[in-house]
Amino acid sequence: VEYTATQADVDSGSLTNSASVVGTPPTGDDVTDTDAVTLTATAGPAISLTKTTTDSLVAGGTVTYDLTATNTGNVTLTGVQITEGLAGATVVGTCPAVDLAPGASTSCTVEYTATQADVDSGSLTNSASVVGTPPTGDDVTDTDAVTLTATAGPAITLSKTTTDTLVAGGTVTYDLTATNTGNVTLTNVQIT
Repeated sequence: VEYTATQADVDSGSLTNSASVVGTPPTGDDVTDTDAVTLTATAGPAISLTKTTTDSLVAGGTVTYDLTATNTGNVTLTGVQITEGLAGATVVGTCPAVDLAPGASTSCTVEYTATQADVDSGSLTNSASVVGTPPTGDDVTDTDAVTLTATAGPAITLSKTTTDTLVAGGTVTYDLTATNTGNVTLTNVQIT
């Protein structure tokens, strides 16, 4: 006799199969017997999270992160929830809790608008986590992080203009304007 085990059998942790036999002798009552075999499944719940982006760190630019959680274990996980860790990031669409069979995945997309402070610091590390509940035992979790670096490009320009004309004994007034033309904040800017 053959039986194809199901994911529900593995999730339950065991499968008991019993059989019986009956025979009729030449005289007397029938004879019977039963036997059962119980197979146990060793639960190996596991989950992985992958976080990726192809964007660059630019002040005011949108960074789009793709998050994918995969059930890498051998039992069904319920209530699998991806959680974004970066303050100010927003989920694009929805990112609901789901149930995942072994090998199945769920994905979410998150967007973040980079700030000048992110660029000034030189990098932005963004982490996320995922949690899922196996049929028995403790929840399984994973985290992943992506670090974007900003290449500092400090630059400044000075513009000096006047609308006055050159006349002996006349006063010439100049307008001086310093402009930060780089991608990082400049401090202690002083025109001399």
